Amino acid sequence: MPLSPLTPKPLPLVRNAGAAAIFGTGEMANRIRAFDWSATPVGPIEEWEDTLLTNVNVILASRDAMFLFWGDELVQFYNDAYRATFDDTQHPHALGARGRQYWDTIWHIIGPQLDSVMLHGEGILLEDEFFPGRRSKSHEDTYWTYSYTPVRNPDGIIRGTFVVCTDTTDTVHARNLLHQEKKRLADLFEQAPAFFAVLRGPQHTFEMTNRSYQELIGNRNVLGKSLQEALPETFAQGFGELLDKVYQTGVPHVGRATPVELYRSSASSTELRYLDFIYQPMREIDGTVSSILVFGVDVTEGRRAEQMLLQSEKLAAVGQMASTIAHEINNPLEAVTNLLYLCRHSTQTAEIHAYLGMAEEELRRVAAITSQTLRFHRQLSKPALVEEEAIFKSTLRVYQSRIYNGGIRVIGGPWASRPIVCYEGEIRQVVSNLVGNAVDAMPTGGTLFIRSHQVTDWRNGTQGLRLTIADTGSGISPQAIIRIFDPFFTTKGNRGTGLGLWVTKEIVERHKGRIRIRTSQHPQRHGTLFTIFLPFEGLTG
Repeated sequence: MPLSPLTPKPLPLVRNAGAAAIFGTGEMANRIRAFDWSATPVGPIEEWEDTLLTNVNVILASRDAMFLFWGDELVQFYNDAYRATFDDTQHPHALGARGRQYWDTIWHIIGPQLDSVMLHGEGILLEDEFFPGRRSKSHEDTYWTYSYTPVRNPDGIIRGTFVVCTDTTDTVHARNLLHQEKKRLADLFEQAPAFFAVLRGPQHTFEMTNRSYQELIGNRNVLGKSLQEALPETFAQGFGELLDKVYQTGVPHVGRATPVELYRSSASSTELRYLDFIYQPMREIDGTVSSILVFGVDVTEGRRAEQMLLQSEKLAAVGQMASTIAHEINNPLEAVTNLLYLCRHSTQTAEIHAYLGMAEEELRRVAAITSQTLRFHRQLSKPALVEEEAIFKSTLRVYQSRIYNGGIRVIGGPWASRPIVCYEGEIRQVVSNLVGNAVDAMPTGGTLFIRSHQVTDWRNGTQGLRLTIADTGSGISPQAIIRIFDPFFTTKGNRGTGLGLWVTKEIVERHKGRIRIRTSQHPQRHGTLFTIFLPFEGLTG
């Protein structure tokens, strides 16, 4: 069946210059000139009509991969660029071959397309079209972007199909790999236990969130909405200002255990969550910030557990202190009891007065211990000016009996004269923990050193106090020293909770201070030294 329903008029025989009419010096130009075209339906070059000759020269002059189907038999021509798409089993056999026979394995794909061009004159453009086993030697599947354009002679009759094509196999594979990688990353972010979101532009519009982020915000629909619109409660808490700063300066922001009030099940009540997070600016090629990556974890449960541990430590400290106070009060009370007994059995007025005076002195001692205890546990709602010497001396009074009975010598001072701004009850707890540990470290006696100095932090010029508490105990092992501030770690066995130094470190850091430890187990030079730096105005600066 002819491909064109129109029977072409007999064309007058026009003699051209033959092989000399084929221009170009490339491989395909030489092959076309040398090919025996008389054995094909197009006949010898000298008899080619001008339309065929012109289009053959067009494809030979082009650097794009071009192909020409000619006549009812679709005789094939191609240029050097197209030749590069063939393997050795296809070239040069494709030159001069008939299309239907040559492309039999894919004719079910291209046949209807060529019919549409040759019969109806409809041009075709297809992108990334799949061809199974297109490269016959390797039987490799390929992808092509190509166009079919009808070629008409001067009378308007369709004589052939002009093909421009590009092998896009590598591009399609790369795009597929990129798509798979994006999907893998998307799955990773979706399944990650950390929350993740991308906020674009100066309005901080939600562009992406993962499942953890959605759970954090109560599964609200936030995509395409600004932070102020999507999460108004966080905007009101200042997080919009933080994002503005990151967007404008390009400097990341890191938040540690940051309290955030979030609407969860309804918009009428909020729930307090603690978050570790980072706002990371994302830049375009020109360096400008286009969006902000939000990445973090919800540490609420850990924070609550920490607070429970702190409360447990405070209760343990109260119990320990109560035991110490009871012991300290018991001695003078026993003395008062004995003195009253002597008064009842004495008949001498002067002797009775002496006994009563001694009993009065012991009761004053009880009152002093009680007063110090109440002051020790009193916690003000606001920081106040406190003198370290008073804290040291009041703490030593509480431990006076243990120090005396343990044969411990105390060397105190010098003392800094300038007070610090602090929570007095917390700093008293710090001093009490360290003095108690020092006393425990010297069960057979030793020396306790306590003092304070006014110093300047050489790193930033901050002025403050350096508190020193040292003992001549046996020292701490290298294995224990690296864990000394870990919760539940203790060197006292069943006598310790393992929370004292952990809480001490937290209190010091809450006052913007630092705590350091030095220790030695040398036979002649042994002991442990704690130094604490507290800024004078750490809670107000």
